[in-house]
Amino acid sequence: MAGMSRESFPELPQMPEATNQIPVSILSSMIAKTIFAISMEESRFTLNGALLLIRPEGVVMVSTDGHRLAFIENLAQTGEENRPFRALVPKKAMSEILKLSQEGDAEAKVVISGDDNHLFFQFGERLLITRKLTGSFPDYERVLPKDHNQVVTLQREEIKSAVERVSQFADDRSRAIRVQFGPGEVKVFTSSVETGESEESVSATYSGPEIDIGFNAQYLLDFLRAISQEQVSFELKDQKSAGEMRPAGDVGSYRYRYVVMPMRI
Repeated sequence: MAGMSRESFPELPQMPEATNQIPVSILSSMIAKTIFAISMEESRFTLNGALLLIRPEGVVMVSTDGHRLAFIENLAQTGEENRPFRALVPKKAMSEILKLSQEGDAEAKVVISGDDNHLFFQFGERLLITRKLTGSFPDYERVLPKDHNQVVTLQREEIKSAVERVSQFADDRSRAIRVQFGPGEVKVFTSSVETGESEESVSATYSGPEIDIGFNAQYLLDFLRAISQEQVSFELKDQKSAGEMRPAGDVGSYRYRYVVMPMRI
């Protein structure tokens, strides 16, 4: 069998002293709720992964592609021995972490450490080594809206199904749909010269002014498929400002916020 000599194989970096331990279930859940918002453009290398922050009060993970931002913070105590930690984790490594978490014990903890160039994630006897992404991640706290004054509450399955059906008539490239928020209901509609038009209406808890806003349907579906709560809330300011989606009701020890920029239609 043809192959390279042992001497030619690159030497693997040694894992430094562990700095943090996080329950596998927490890390994998946070990845699943942010990985879809990572940029696919290789030229924007600082957005080709997610920002992982470990703090005394909990763990934060943030991803963005410039058109949307997924933020999740888990406030569960992860261990007194944890130290402040900040790193940009590549998307490929996040996918591998999801695979490893599914194959192992969900109650176990993943050991995390890093050096100047690498990140290390140890799952029992398995060790994942990945290069760090370099560069400055955007200031996500400035992106998170602070002045939304209109809140719409919907049944997650109802709005997800409506968007799925209507989006089949949307333009293949833009995936643009219009969402009209009105008292007691939300209408979702789109039209295309090639495919025709579609419109659906679902009931909602809302009593504010009518707001007509365009969104990328796939962006909405990514969030709606990532959560398990029965209800979801839209938080809005006006049709020109970014909308925010959150799970409605009790979300336990975590905060999940998803910001989507509007589209012109």
